[in-house]
Amino acid sequence: MKMPRKPLFPSLTLVLLTALSLSVAHAQAQTQTLTPAKPAPAKPAATAAPAKAAAPAAEGGKTMSIGGGTASSSLPILTREELRICLQQEESIRTRLTPLVSSRAPLDKEKADLAVSQQGLRDQRSPLDAIKKETEELNQRMRDFGVRVDSWNERTAALNETKPTGTKAERDRLALNKDREEIGVQQKALETDRSALAAKAESVVAAYNAKASDLDARVVSWNTRNEAWNKISRDMEAERSKWTDNCADRRFREEDETAIKRGK
Repeated sequence: MKMPRKPLFPSLTLVLLTALSLSVAHAQAQTQTLTPAKPAPAKPAATAAPAKAAAPAAEGGKTMSIGGGTASSSLPILTREELRICLQQEESIRTRLTPLVSSRAPLDKEKADLAVSQQGLRDQRSPLDAIKKETEELNQRMRDFGVRVDSWNERTAALNETKPTGTKAERDRLALNKDREEIGVQQKALETDRSALAAKAESVVAAYNAKASDLDARVVSWNTRNEAWNKISRDMEAERSKWTDNCADRRFREEDETAIKRGK
């Protein structure tokens, strides 16, 4: 009789979620650009200095300079409507810039917290490593068991083929029967250990994956909000740059400013 050989214990595949590394999208660093690292208005027109008096215009009337710098005489004086638009844009940029700059610090703190959480998750891999070691040990026991089964089958086949008689032949048959019983006991023990290890591995991996999945969701959320912040920052810098080109250091009539402040 030939004892069937059980397949070797299959390796337990630990499906682990790898936490995404934080990818921080930074706005382009240009002169006077709002950068994610240290967002601050680099003297943008949104925080323009008080109007500076300039020489009286040839057209008559006192003129001022929005940016507080040297007014360019090569550009035409702003009309009242142009001045109104420039002042409204300046106020809009300044109003929106303050909360944008303030919202950078919480994002940076959250990024640091996520980095700590990622390291903490890596430090919690010890139970997974223990499962891996136990799996390797059990696989080796199964391979040794397979070798024992093969040896028993070969010895049994040889005895059946030669059909020896006498005292030695009887002792050989008794030894084979004893080995067969021991192999059966060993097989049951291995199957019990395999089932227990599979259940343990499933529990450990599920717990780890749950933490990794939660952290992954937090990282995705941070990346989304960080990119949104960067886009607003880039858009505002483009708006500020355009305002500088159209309004900064342009001359305007003082009487026009006074009229605008009076609602005219």
